[in-house]
Amino acid sequence: MSTEWPLRQDPESPVIFAHALIEDPDQLAFVVLDDDDDWFISDGAEFDEDMDVNREQFGALRLREAVERIPQLKALADLPPGMAADWDPDRATWLLSSVADSDDEAEDVAIRETRVAAWQHPGSPVEEVQLSTGLAEVGTGPDAPARAVRQVVRETDGTWLFVGFEVPEAEDFEVEGMELEHVVRLYPDVVNVLQAAPGQVFDREAPGAEWELVEG
Repeated sequence: MSTEWPLRQDPESPVIFAHALIEDPDQLAFVVLDDDDDWFISDGAEFDEDMDVNREQFGALRLREAVERIPQLKALADLPPGMAADWDPDRATWLLSSVADSDDEAEDVAIRETRVAAWQHPGSPVEEVQLSTGLAEVGTGPDAPARAVRQVVRETDGTWLFVGFEVPEAEDFEVEGMELEHVVRLYPDVVNVLQAAPGQVFDREAPGAEWELVEG
């Protein structure tokens, strides 16, 4: 069995960890990887304005120790900064989402401006797009399906839809919202079709295959 460290962050780096998870890791509810690439791991509680409440609910733990208690974190090795993941214990899957703005409006604006300035592709990195639910889910079991984008749709109003191979052709499916930059970080090969004009649809036969314009 490989002993290679599975995450890109330093295993000795501190994380914010819910005290309740020390006693019972099964209470895991969600994690956040902030814009500084630091982990927040919770039983469902969120930060309070009262720091005494926060100290009662959370403490610091080394990332290595957190992974030992919550091995499901290994499946989030490719999670980009600025994202959250809700844990579904029944299905043993994470559901990814972009983190909403914090209570610090000035900091949020600064982070957003930095991201926009660094963006090198068409559109805006903070634009909310839609993607099929399977593309936002990360399984942790040995039979977890591979995730890849099969179709990229630029709607006539300019909005984006990304569809995974888990969706059969011509079938209805559920969608999740996510910021465009996070979709690109998770699925970098969609960069090749971000030049799509409104009304165009790109498709491909298999993961890694060339994109083909099929509509528009």
